[in-house]
Formats: sequence, structure tokens, C-alpha cells
Amino acid sequence: MKSVSGHLLQKFFSLSYAILALILVSSMLIWPRETYDGARFGLEIWGSVLVPSLLPFFIVVDIIINLGIVKMLGVLLEPVMRPLFNLPGSASFAIVMGFTSGFPMGAVVTRRLHEERLCQIPEAERLVAFTNNSSPLFILVAVAVGVFSNPALGLVMMIAHYLANIFLGIILGLLAPRRKTVFPYTYSNIISASIRTLIEAQKDRKPLGKLFSDAIHSGIKTILLIGGFVIIYAVVIKILYASGLMNHIRNIFAFFLKLLNADISLSQAFSVGFFEITLGLKTLSQLNLSYVKQAVAASMLLGWSGLCIQSQVLSVLAGSGIKAHLYIWGRVVQSIISGILAFFLAQTTDLWSQYFILPAAGFLFSSTKLAPYSSLSLGFILVNIELAALAMLFMIAAVLTGKIFSRLIRYLRKRQIQK
Repeated sequence: MKSVSGHLLQKFFSLSYAILALILVSSMLIWPRETYDGARFGLEIWGSVLVPSLLPFFIVVDIIINLGIVKMLGVLLEPVMRPLFNLPGSASFAIVMGFTSGFPMGAVVTRRLHEERLCQIPEAERLVAFTNNSSPLFILVAVAVGVFSNPALGLVMMIAHYLANIFLGIILGLLAPRRKTVFPYTYSNIISASIRTLIEAQKDRKPLGKLFSDAIHSGIKTILLIGGFVIIYAVVIKILYASGLMNHIRNIFAFFLKLLNADISLSQAFSVGFFEITLGLKTLSQLNLSYVKQAVAASMLLGWSGLCIQSQVLSVLAGSGIKAHLYIWGRVVQSIISGILAFFLAQTTDLWSQYFILPAAGFLFSSTKLAPYSSLSLGFILVNIELAALAMLFMIAAVLTGKIFSRLIRYLRKRQIQK
């Protein structure tokens, strides 16, 4: 009975996809001008923002994995990752890159880790669920300064965004079964073991010329795939506006907001942000809302990330065997947790924001323009690299601190026995 119902459900979805494709093609023929404008807009975003900001990282990530550096980190950071997230130490690389380089870097790194057999399918599914984030520079500069002209709001959104995903990672780790594996190294020999792992990895690596060419080929293939999704979603949004369907979608959001006794005007931002995050945030900035409402709504939009970003992540995972169900549900959970955290952070901004200073990279963009659509400078890429390096150093410092405490405890026990 289950197989029959499953077969019918599969036929239903296949038929639905075919009908949607026909509707999209017909709409493009009915509104050719909007289709052209949307495609050009998406192409401009892809060429001026995504290619310079993501392609270098795609290439470098592939090189780092093939050089065996991630295997070394897997040994070095296992004592941190396994208790905290119930993940192997190699997953730390996906966390660092996903939290510093933006969408969809977490999915790209997770897929490569699985291909190199550095994490299993269930671990990869949990990892991809909480490592696809907006980059710090996107939140602090593009959104806070470029869209809202309020740096303090950027701090609220960034803290809520990252804490929500960290909480999600911890929760997923607690719910997942613990692997009954014994870590073969102790704090006293973990550094030497990680170095030996790196040296051994060099025996099987590709020649440097082949390694670089494969990394470039893989990076270009991924960025082209992402570009296709950006362009098609830009076209879809334009057609939704031209056909008037966006008004109906906005009415649906207004209905649920009314049930929750929330501000109905937020339906304008949520209806657009449901599809594309940056346009949704831009719409939100144009509404007459209080600081707290802006913080909560913007954090929820960042947590959801939009169908455009989600499609990019799904396209990266396609064919890898990694299912995206946890990632999709994770967007809902992160959106809710981010909104709750942003509410409390926005209420107390004056108490803690004075202790934080926005990075100098905040001046890379002009506050008078929508920063994501501006040409990215080399400084944007360099600062992202610096952030990734700092995050990795922080995790390594945690291991070294554990090593020091371990030796101190052994020394105190030894003294106690001697007495």
C-alpha cells in the first residue's frame, strides 16, 4: 500500500513540476520585458558580487582539501567538535568557511568533505543544516550600513544569526546518535599526530599542476550553477510582480501575521524575502517600523535566507547523496531562534554595543547604495580570508588550552599521590 501511495505521490510531483515549468515559460513569453530585466539584474548580481566573492574561495577550498590540511585539522580539532556538535574534527573547516564566507560555502565544503570520506552522510546532513550563513561583512556592511544605515542593527543581526545556528548545531548533535569510536590520540600527542597526518596525506595527493587545474574547473562549475539559480529567481520575482501574484502572496503572509497579532505591514518584506533575501531586506528598510521590529524581522529573513539561496545549496548537494531535509527545517528553526534572540538583543543594544567596534571593512561600501549590487573590492575577499583564519586559530587555541589544562590536572594528581 505504501509503495502504491509513494508511486502516486511521485507522479503527482512530477506532473506539478511539468505544469510549473510550462507556466514559467508561458509567463516569460507574456512578459518578455520583465523577463529580460530580471535576467539582466540577476546576471549583474552574479557577475559583480558572487563571482569575485565566492569563486576564489571555491578554488582555495578545493586546494586545501586536496593538500590534506583538512585531515590535519580533523585530528587536531576532534576533541572540540565531537563533544560540542557530535561531528568529526574535519567538520570544523566547513563551520569556519560557512560562518565567514557566506552562502553557499558551507554546502560546498560539506560535499567535498563527504567526497573525501572525512564525514559520513548523517554527519554531512547535520553539518550542512547549520553552516550556510550570511557572511559577517554582508550583515555588518551590506545590510546594516548599505540597506538600513544603522551599524548597531548589524551587530544585533550578526550575533542573533550566528548564535541561532550554533544552537541549532548543538541541538542536532544532541539528538543524533553518538558514534562509539575512541579517539586514538591524547592532548599530549595530538599536535604531533596532526602533523604526521598532514605529511602522510602528501603521499597520495595529485601533482600540483593537476591539483590547481582541477580546483579551478570545480570552482567555475559550481559558480556557474549558482549563477543560473540567481538569474532564474530574479526572473521569477519580476514575473510575480508583473502578474500580480506577489500581492496574493503578501496577503497570505498578512493573514498569518494578523493571527499572531503582529504588524501586517511586515507582509511586504516577508513576501519578497521568502524568495530573495536581499530584496526582502531592502523592502523591510523602506517600512516605517521601530528599531526592535526591524531587528526581529531582519533576523528572521536572514535565518530563512530565501528560496534563491536555498536552491543554490540544494544544487550544490545534488547527486552527492546528502539529503537536504535537515537544512530546510533548519532554516525554519534558525529563523525563529534568530527572531527571539534579536528581540532581546535589540532591547539591550545600548548596554553592550558600546563595547564593540565595527571593522574597518565597513567603509568598503558606500552607504548610499545597495551594497550587494556594488562591485566588490579586493579588500572584501582579504577580510573574509582574515576572518576565516581568525576563526580557525580560535578553535586551535581551544585545543591547546585543553592540552594545558590536561597537563595541569595530571600534575596536580601526581603531586597528590606523592603526598
